[in-house]
Amino acid sequence: MNISREKLLDKLSVILKRYFIPLLLGATVMYNIFYAYMNSGYWLMTAAFAAYESFLFWFFEKLKPKKVLRGLVYFLVGLLHLFGASWLMILGYRSTGVLFSDWFYVDQAEVGEVPLYMAFLFLGLGFFLVSVLYYFTVYRYRIFGVMLVTLFPFVIYGKRSINISTLSVTIMMTVFLTMMVHQRLVSDENSKTDKKKLMIDPSYVLGAALFVTFAGAVTMVLPKPAYQSELEKGTGIFRYDFTSNRTSYDDLSEESSPRFGADSTGEILFYAASSANEPVIYIRRQSFDIFDYDKNTWVLDDEYGKYFDLDNDGDNEVNSPLYVYSTLKELAQSGKYKGFGLSEEIFDKYGEYQNTSRLRLSSDTYRPTYIPAPLMINTAPFDYMIKTYHGEIYTRGYSDYYGALSLSYNYTTEGSAEAQYLSELPFDSEDYRHILYEAWKNGDLRVGAYRNYMKIQESYTDAIGSSDRMKELAHSITDEYDSEYEKAQALVDYFVKEGYVYDNDYEPDDESIDYFLFDSKTGNCTSYATSMTLMARLVGLPARYVEGFSAYERDDNGRYVIRDSHAHAFVEVYIAGAGWVTFDPTVPGYMDISNGGNNGGANTQLIATFIDYLSRIILFLGVVFVLVFIVFFDRIAELIFRISLKFKKSDKQRITAVYRRILRLLELSLRKQVKGMTPGEIRELAATVGADADMPISLFERVCFGGYEPDRSEYLDAYEVYKQAWKALAGKDKKQKKAKAQNNFA
Repeated sequence: MNISREKLLDKLSVILKRYFIPLLLGATVMYNIFYAYMNSGYWLMTAAFAAYESFLFWFFEKLKPKKVLRGLVYFLVGLLHLFGASWLMILGYRSTGVLFSDWFYVDQAEVGEVPLYMAFLFLGLGFFLVSVLYYFTVYRYRIFGVMLVTLFPFVIYGKRSINISTLSVTIMMTVFLTMMVHQRLVSDENSKTDKKKLMIDPSYVLGAALFVTFAGAVTMVLPKPAYQSELEKGTGIFRYDFTSNRTSYDDLSEESSPRFGADSTGEILFYAASSANEPVIYIRRQSFDIFDYDKNTWVLDDEYGKYFDLDNDGDNEVNSPLYVYSTLKELAQSGKYKGFGLSEEIFDKYGEYQNTSRLRLSSDTYRPTYIPAPLMINTAPFDYMIKTYHGEIYTRGYSDYYGALSLSYNYTTEGSAEAQYLSELPFDSEDYRHILYEAWKNGDLRVGAYRNYMKIQESYTDAIGSSDRMKELAHSITDEYDSEYEKAQALVDYFVKEGYVYDNDYEPDDESIDYFLFDSKTGNCTSYATSMTLMARLVGLPARYVEGFSAYERDDNGRYVIRDSHAHAFVEVYIAGAGWVTFDPTVPGYMDISNGGNNGGANTQLIATFIDYLSRIILFLGVVFVLVFIVFFDRIAELIFRISLKFKKSDKQRITAVYRRILRLLELSLRKQVKGMTPGEIRELAATVGADADMPISLFERVCFGGYEPDRSEYLDAYEVYKQAWKALAGKDKKQKKAKAQNNFA
């Protein structure tokens, strides 16, 4: 029974020594992949994969001796995995409607979890990685093949714009470096002997630990270079068209971004240079029509586009402030509409929308089809630019061009004079409707302008699904004001006055807008913009939810730096007599918290950088501590033993502990069992390593077998002899080692 048990333990020891590190590397790599795609359960998935790869290693080992059949069997098993993985992809698409390519490299918050695709990763990708890992760690010894496996998580994290934690990188690289040392020793051992046997002794463990620990510690504290690879910049490595360089901000989408859980990397998308010195420029990408309460997202309604009757010349700016202002001014100069409050004095008092600025967009990597731009961009001079009925800027000739983004155009800023004009317009939406209707009847206005305004009133005042208390709140905020602009501005000011908090990482248990408005009062820009849009509609103001960027960070050259972390949601309200006007209800703190702000944001970024480096230094010191502990482990253990002697109750117990320590040191240095030997045999064994331990051993014999009670001086003398002999007993005496080597040579 003992023989079979020892054989079993020896066999288990050989298996662990030979396969443990390759299996650990495979599990570590797949853990990081699972972590990128799963909200929870990745530890359980990793444990299941560890069992799966262990089975595959066992299966491959069984195949290895069968030189004729192994290739055919592996091909059939691989083909079976391929068919199974393909079927999982098909079922995943049928059940969710999400393309595998989108799920694979788009942020999880946008496409959600697809369990069938996870099963594909487990079986399909897992089988491929384990096959590569086995081939290059057991069958052939090629570290560059192992490196391909290790790099795979970095490819996925880079494409999905996810930050892989420093700790995860350190662990994975440490295991990889351990694999390098392990593989070299395995390769050397197999080249020297026909037996496939690896001897792992303390020197092996200590050497590997010292190397990988030091290398890992150094890489943790080295600063990350500012250079970005094409992969980090958003290269479409998993797309079939390798001539393009697309990001998730290039094209429009049917749904808005998720209200919670969105992630960003701080990656710079593009730069903007403006002739105006504005603290912030709101650059829109697209607006949305209807709020889906079930999904907590805004969606587009294709039917809305059919409502807008553009004129034959393709004039699609009939609702922009510039167009509305110039049209009303012409009607006022005719003198026909003074009964509705429209007179020339309005325009004489406040001037015109003449605060025109020049904006230039540039980027080496950002190549959008829909150009991000402020609301009041003038596209008339550009024959390749079209402003859609939603206000998006579509570039016909530019959309198929894969060069760098480089555009310049004029836009009108909304300054204090324009704000005063808006706040004191002497008519409401009903008066404005009458003005447009009469102007159309009189032939002073094209019918498209009147029809579009009526459709805006019909389409963008829909707040079906909103609660009664939200409606009551909206009216309580706005009823005291007369002009539509003041009502909209009151909704903006409400969140600051009531102490709402901006927190981009906050994810409440209840994601409803009501919970944000009345309970948590904490959220990100999507919650603020959604709330204002719905409340504006509830009080009769046409409003739409808009996503784009808030440009506020400046570089050393004065350019605005627009990062993916500057993605922002805001609101556009149609003010009667003015057109669509931009409002930002998000409390000002978001500019301080966002990555890369130029005021508080810079301080926050500095603090974040300091914390990041502090954590790396702490981790480095921890690794150094482990390193020191490994190097001086024997001395630390000896120190702990000597301290423990002081807590023994008698010298009899102390000398017994010293004898047991002698046995332990001899076992470690000679790598053999000494338990069961007599004190005389132990004395002779100690002499073979050059240790003089006769006094403590003799005293132990008298105490243990003769019932002798030693006095204090006898114990101290024996203990002093032990202290002189402990290095030799542990195999640490350099002089004796040198003398022994010379004797062996002689």
